[in-house]
Amino acid sequence: MSNIRGSWYLCSHSCCGSFQVTEDLFDYSKLGTVGPEAVMQAADLLMADFRMLSCQDIKWALNALKGHYAITRKALSEALKKWQDSGDPSGKRRRSRASSERCYVDFHFEHGSVKFDKRMFFLENDRRYCRVYSNLEASVRKELTFYQQKAKEWAEHEDFLLALQVNEDEYKKDGQLIECGCCFGEFAFEKMTQCSDGHLFCKECLVKYAQEAVFGSGKSELSCMEGGCPCSYPVCELEKVLPENILCKYYERQAEEAVAATCADELVRCPFCNFPALLDKDMSLFSCPNPRCRKESCRKCHVPWKQHVGKTCEQVLERDEIRMRVLFEERMTAARVRKCVKCGTGLVKSEGCNRMSCRCGSFMCYLCREPISGYNHFCQHARSPGAPCRHCRKCSLWTDPTQDDERIIQEIQKEGEAELNKKSADNSGKRVGPPPEPIANSKKPRVGPPENPPNANPPAPPQQQAVQGAPFGRYPPAPPQGRMYQQVIMARLLPPAPYVPPLQHLPPLNHNNNHHNPPVNHHHHNMDVMDLPMHYGPPHRYYRRF
Repeated sequence: MSNIRGSWYLCSHSCCGSFQVTEDLFDYSKLGTVGPEAVMQAADLLMADFRMLSCQDIKWALNALKGHYAITRKALSEALKKWQDSGDPSGKRRRSRASSERCYVDFHFEHGSVKFDKRMFFLENDRRYCRVYSNLEASVRKELTFYQQKAKEWAEHEDFLLALQVNEDEYKKDGQLIECGCCFGEFAFEKMTQCSDGHLFCKECLVKYAQEAVFGSGKSELSCMEGGCPCSYPVCELEKVLPENILCKYYERQAEEAVAATCADELVRCPFCNFPALLDKDMSLFSCPNPRCRKESCRKCHVPWKQHVGKTCEQVLERDEIRMRVLFEERMTAARVRKCVKCGTGLVKSEGCNRMSCRCGSFMCYLCREPISGYNHFCQHARSPGAPCRHCRKCSLWTDPTQDDERIIQEIQKEGEAELNKKSADNSGKRVGPPPEPIANSKKPRVGPPENPPNANPPAPPQQQAVQGAPFGRYPPAPPQGRMYQQVIMARLLPPAPYVPPLQHLPPLNHNNNHHNPPVNHHHHNMDVMDLPMHYGPPHRYYRRF
């Protein structure tokens, strides 16, 4: 380290790149406090990196981010990059006093509930002298190395994206884009993936297909999306395209099916937590190995072992009517679920036809639950929707799943009620399942002549009865019906009219018809004495005198 013109210079940071940093120093929640010497060195390094910003703004950002160099430099770099992207296309800064719209940057940092915002102004001239160190603190040197590693990775990723964009532009220019076999979009070859037989698809379609198959359908094999192709995707292609969470779930599905296929008779799941475990065929007691559960149950009937000791499964299930009712109600609940005849996977139909496909590749009918291969199992005759066929008794291809489930549930319900009636005569009339929904009392409109026709005679008024004490009791009687009585009641309910004094005596009107239409050319020296009727018009003083 040498002193040149009042500034401390360092040739390079070669001592900082000798080791790799695996810790994530950009996670604000995992950062601790640092010493004052490390904070001072971090501030000097940031002042050398951002010579256009003031020292006060840099120290404020460093203090807000717990005095750590790496995360502060990243936040400041993102603020400057955002400002450059929103500025002129040339990328030049305009920091003159006349142009105040480009003389500051908006610093923003947000992590969970922690949020910092500040407007940082540019200096008129860049900072010329900065202090650097030949021997940095261990924590500062570690953060500097970490940021240099991340900056190198970011630069490589940006170069890779730029190369892909240039390559795609060349493909478009030459007309050599490849069509995806799923979405039929056109992409460059580097954005495509393929199955073992060479069918090309875009990577986005493969990711969506794998996500739906693994999380939605529960499949462990990703077959080719090309119709009729029996091949699957190589593991190297899946590892290169799929995200980590989808790939891990895919491997988990494969492990589950491998264990289920190898040890199908010995694989048992806990009825309380669904934890799988292997159990010998001869053992009936299943102890859940899950440390959060540790419950014991029967392997066959899934009843807690405390209620099963010394009894058979039939005795446990039929010991009282409550257990039987619960059994039938569970059957009613399971009636909506179809189980595959090959692998036992539960299937639920929401829409579509009655030809259901399982993840194992088998097909079954939704109505009769029998395994099928094609569409010959269903009726092929034309008929009205919902009407039975007159020519055959085959299952319908299109039905409403809600109506089918309700029909099966009603059959199980009737069977359960019949079993309860056989056990005891006291159980007659008891219902299995949820109580029936109450029927809403809907008032129907009255059809017939009106109660009070316009020309009908009003009924006779009721006779007053002499009642001692209160005239009405608890509630007053209903008012009498009829137009006359309604007018009387309304007249009593209306407020009284205000008092109007009597008018003064007015002279009688002149009904002489001779003056109603006086001649136009009639010249009278005194128009005031003309005897005009009162309703002729305005007073005579408004007439023009001739």
